Amino acid sequence: MSDQPRPLTDEELLTEIYSSFEPFLPPLKEAYVDCREVRGKWDVVRELGRRITRSKQPTCQLYTGHRGVGKSTELQQLREFLTAQHYFVVYFAADNEDIEPLDTEYADILFACTRHLAQAITVQNHNPLVNWLQERWGALQDLAQSEVQFDGLTLEGQIAQFGSISSTLRAVPDKRRELRKRINDYTPSLVTALNEFIREAQTVLAPEYKGIVIMADNLDRIVERQEAGKPSNYDEIYLNRSEILRGLDCHVIYTVPISMVYSERATRLEDNYDKPDVLPMVMMRYPDGDVNEAGIDKFRELIAKRIALIDADLAANLDTHLFDSAATLRQLCLMSGGHLRNLMQLIQRAIDWTDQLPITAQAVQIAIEETRETYLNTVQANQWEILAQVCHTRTADNDDRCLRLLLNRCLLEYRYYDEQSKLQRWHNVHPLIEDIPAFQNALAKVLQA
Repeated sequence: MSDQPRPLTDEELLTEIYSSFEPFLPPLKEAYVDCREVRGKWDVVRELGRRITRSKQPTCQLYTGHRGVGKSTELQQLREFLTAQHYFVVYFAADNEDIEPLDTEYADILFACTRHLAQAITVQNHNPLVNWLQERWGALQDLAQSEVQFDGLTLEGQIAQFGSISSTLRAVPDKRRELRKRINDYTPSLVTALNEFIREAQTVLAPEYKGIVIMADNLDRIVERQEAGKPSNYDEIYLNRSEILRGLDCHVIYTVPISMVYSERATRLEDNYDKPDVLPMVMMRYPDGDVNEAGIDKFRELIAKRIALIDADLAANLDTHLFDSAATLRQLCLMSGGHLRNLMQLIQRAIDWTDQLPITAQAVQIAIEETRETYLNTVQANQWEILAQVCHTRTADNDDRCLRLLLNRCLLEYRYYDEQSKLQRWHNVHPLIEDIPAFQNALAKVLQA
């Protein structure tokens, strides 16, 4: 009998391809594509990494970008770089286990950092975090919904109790507020214990590691809430409690909601943390409408790398075996607007209309039309003229009207360096909007004015 695996059926192959473009799965290391040249030379090592490797003091940085643009993928690249530079990196996606995005406060973030540090680094003899929790276990035990006796646990079991508290903060709404109140009362002592732990941990890790880096990802998914007469949770977390978030004795990178950076709060963020880094969109066209071939090539490379994990021959023949023509693939890339998640969603929708390869131009067009309907439902009647004006001038005003359209990706922002090495920043409507009749009518009025 042959040891060779049997060929995949058409349905199995389409299933594998569909799964490889799942937009909400963790990034694939093997499918990474360096997009610096088509992101205005934005480089995660230069923007975030060098501030860590070249600083003699702990750094605290904010990092953001539109949802689905590739922030987590770039953080994983930075993680690899820093690990190679002998830093101990503690990365966690906060929305998986640590926070409830619809109801998050600064105490949740501080406790998440505490939990992941305690679980990642073993400090045997003198563990300040274990001592901190032991002293307060009587006050926290009931809210953590744990019946264990702390003193009888092993070190591993004691550290696991941080997870019990974190789980309660995330999953049990009726306990969350009271638990937060108690943790808030203990915040000064928790920060002190956390920094003592960090110093002990750095001693344990030396000389193999130069320092500790915490990466708190997916905090940009926190939903803004505001009660009458009180600051919003965004302001409370990132501005009013900035001293606590900045107060850890190690390097920290927090993701931040992009709406804070695109707002009047931007200068206060820069005052408190230095300038936040924004991951730009991949540029598919220049402001004059000409196609940026480098952007198309990068998305082709991204597709090929994911397909190569399934079928090398298919990856080598994208224009004939995966798609029915180079024009079909090109149209798919252009209509994504340079937004990675949109590209993956368009591919999946085209596969929904495919029974066997290659993916046809008709399947891609149907996927485009179905996705376009989402934007048609998103845009309000009074926003078509705003979109048309931005399309005409390639510039979005810095006001609430354009901000809302930027946040829901009806407007896209691009950056590139021109021949004189000057940074050019410009805007346009998402290409899926361009053929909507209501937009075309608004654009005609703007051009006639």
